[in-house]
Amino acid sequence: MMHRFCLAFLFFAAIGVMPAAFAQSAAQPPLISVVKKGADKNTVSLSGLQAPGTYGQLFVKTLTRDLELSGWFKVAPSGAVTVKGSVADAGSGVQSTCRVEWPGKAFNWARTSLGQAEVRRQAHQLADEMVKLIAGEVGIAQTRIVFVNRRGRNNADLYVCDADGQNVMQVTHDNVAVVGPRWAPNGRDIYYTSFLKGYPAVYRMAVGAERKALATFKGLNTGAAISPDGSRAAIILSYQGNPELYVLTLSGGNLTRLTQTPHGSEASPCWSPDGRSIVYVSDVDRTPQLYLVDVATRRSRRLTYKGSENVNPDWHAKGGIVYATKRSGGYQIAVLNPQEGERSATMVTQPGTYEHPSWAANGRHVVCSNRGALYILDTLGDPAVRLINIAGNWMSPDWSER
Repeated sequence: MMHRFCLAFLFFAAIGVMPAAFAQSAAQPPLISVVKKGADKNTVSLSGLQAPGTYGQLFVKTLTRDLELSGWFKVAPSGAVTVKGSVADAGSGVQSTCRVEWPGKAFNWARTSLGQAEVRRQAHQLADEMVKLIAGEVGIAQTRIVFVNRRGRNNADLYVCDADGQNVMQVTHDNVAVVGPRWAPNGRDIYYTSFLKGYPAVYRMAVGAERKALATFKGLNTGAAISPDGSRAAIILSYQGNPELYVLTLSGGNLTRLTQTPHGSEASPCWSPDGRSIVYVSDVDRTPQLYLVDVATRRSRRLTYKGSENVNPDWHAKGGIVYATKRSGGYQIAVLNPQEGERSATMVTQPGTYEHPSWAANGRHVVCSNRGALYILDTLGDPAVRLINIAGNWMSPDWSER
């Protein structure tokens, strides 16, 4: 039986019982059907880029995937956009000297990088620059995705990877139940819920750095989401009874309770881009639905009514609120404009087992989980892309803003 909403997953993880979608993770995930036809693309040619060495080839391979994942380019033998120059091995790194040209415009690019990771980072930088200058959009090649790998009963850890699914790195080695990782707006800190001490507590850590406890109140501590200005955390706590939504100031620890639902539970808070509102999940009206609360007045209103469940919201200024909705017997990903409400909702996938959507910084792409695999969805209609092809039970992804 599917879990009722995000909060319930915490308890499934704690006791080692998982929803059907995860129990079937060994099966090959079904293909994702995207409703729209896809976006127009700039054809770009890399044939004028000489890259004979090992690192040069890595640079070209990374750049090619970055450009195509951006959704704004199609790499071909010839095109209106051309990248010329050379990418040559230079000891343990690469020296690149490139010129990018398109009708009436051009820019030069020159970098030196050491080591494989730096070569890939250099390609990410060039891809993002091309997206910015040619397409006039936000590049996502330099962003990262954090996610959970659940290996067994009460056994999970956090991992991160680049936006192209490469450079997968394990960042915790605790082998305990862990859920809900979220990036802070600074793109460095990760907030997540872990049973490290035997109870659900919220921790903050940067990749490769020491973790610190953020919330260890009695009862449930989960769902931490950091405000756009980095000063506050929206968080779910149950120390006063049932799970309620609070705002915690990070520099003083002051708590403000935003909901009063003695007969309901809250989960999955996410801030509006201006930091004035929070979208969250509540079952106060018997089924888990999306609600919107004004932080200053603490007044809430219900956003969704269609579907037996609406969960996992994520809010982007450009794209609106993306969420998972249960309709026609399955979970699918949808997007709505919070000002227009549910009448503006559009489906990104067909019904299936899609969960935990998270926006990319460009407000166009979404990463989500589906039967133990991660996929990148394109809300403009390009085919879905499986993020990584490494064996695992991958879930709960969150995409960094930078």
